[in-house]
Amino acid sequence: MTAVEEAPLDSSHVPLLRRQLGTSGLVIHYVTSVMGAGVLLIPALAWRVAGPLSLLAWGLLILYSFPFALVFARLSTLHPTSKGVARFVEAAFGPRAGRISAVFLLLTLLAGNPVLGLAAGRYLLAAVDPGASNRAALLAGAAVIVCCVLVNLLGIKVSTRAQTVVLATVVLLLAVVICLALPQGDYTRLAPVAPHGWGALGSALLICFFGFIGWENAAPVAEEVRDPERTFPRGILYAVSCVGVLYFAMALAVAVALPGTDGDQSDLTAFVRLLEVATGTGLRSGGYLLAGVLLLLTTNAWCLGTSRVVFALARDGILPRGLSKLAPRRRLPARAVLALLPGYAVSVVALFVTDSSEASLIKASSATYVLIFLMAFVSAVRLLPRGPVAYANLAVVAVTVAMLPFFGSSVVIALAVLLVSVVAERWLRRRVTPPNERGTPT
Repeated sequence: MTAVEEAPLDSSHVPLLRRQLGTSGLVIHYVTSVMGAGVLLIPALAWRVAGPLSLLAWGLLILYSFPFALVFARLSTLHPTSKGVARFVEAAFGPRAGRISAVFLLLTLLAGNPVLGLAAGRYLLAAVDPGASNRAALLAGAAVIVCCVLVNLLGIKVSTRAQTVVLATVVLLLAVVICLALPQGDYTRLAPVAPHGWGALGSALLICFFGFIGWENAAPVAEEVRDPERTFPRGILYAVSCVGVLYFAMALAVAVALPGTDGDQSDLTAFVRLLEVATGTGLRSGGYLLAGVLLLLTTNAWCLGTSRVVFALARDGILPRGLSKLAPRRRLPARAVLALLPGYAVSVVALFVTDSSEASLIKASSATYVLIFLMAFVSAVRLLPRGPVAYANLAVVAVTVAMLPFFGSSVVIALAVLLVSVVAERWLRRRVTPPNERGTPT
């Protein structure tokens, strides 16, 4: 029996998602899951830390993202279920490890995902009211999150079509701005290569890495991908190439054409200032609007991926099984989608009450995402057959482990979340799963 066949997807008693996502839909999901901060904010932050050396960091991470994403694509092909990373861990290390990783993944997604919607709301609100308060921005972000959840109730096909139209427009506008800005650039800014020392490369790599978080978000939709063996390799090649070219072009444009990137900036996004340079006009509101729409797309993609994780965990009895019920017409996990609202509300309400920004969530949850990646890569060591992808995975494991110390206190938070997941797994399994379905305790 092959790895694809071993996934429990052929039983009439198990709710099944419909395979309706082709190569183009997968590419859209990949790109919208990743692209956001990587073109809006990170290029200027990386330049400030490392100067021209930041371009080397971008190049290295673009190269790194190919095996990074390829490993996730290969694992998703072998285990095409909505459990994503948790399924990989389960296949490699057994059911209990899979359940613990599933709870850890869910807690991380529910805590970290609101960052995207809140940032989108902040940008969109700034387009009409730049002086709005933090709490007003949080309310705008909450509205964005609710809208994305409602869009996902229309089904993956409708959601993907909407994503395609809007993403194509946004990418075209980004490309136009970059092409207008580059000829106006001062290329003498590219020397000296390492004005802050070669040690700044490590800091730049850490900053730029956040622009590539999202490749793993395709794993939870693997159950809905048509012909995974062919679709995933094609989708990952097109998506990584598109994102890589756009990221490096934007980083170069910021480096040579954006004034004032060496000091502190109060703008929400470097792209706003770059738009003004490229067009020679004060299109600040337009820049905020474009940035907000791009992050809205990313929010929508993450709502989709997270809802599938909720669905898969409910189907396995880790969460209440009622959340795995499908709407009869579209075979859509509507209950799992709606469950995102109370899940996301915890983080949003906490920020609102304390009058904090979404930056607090970024600092707190950053290392938890790295641990999720590491879980997948370590699982791949046991799951992937010998060959180029397996060898590339070993390099990815080494690089990911080497990055962990740079996350500081966020690593402690990640380990605390992991401990909570170990305790919660046992409690959830005993409370949610009927005694006759628990099997032998592990």
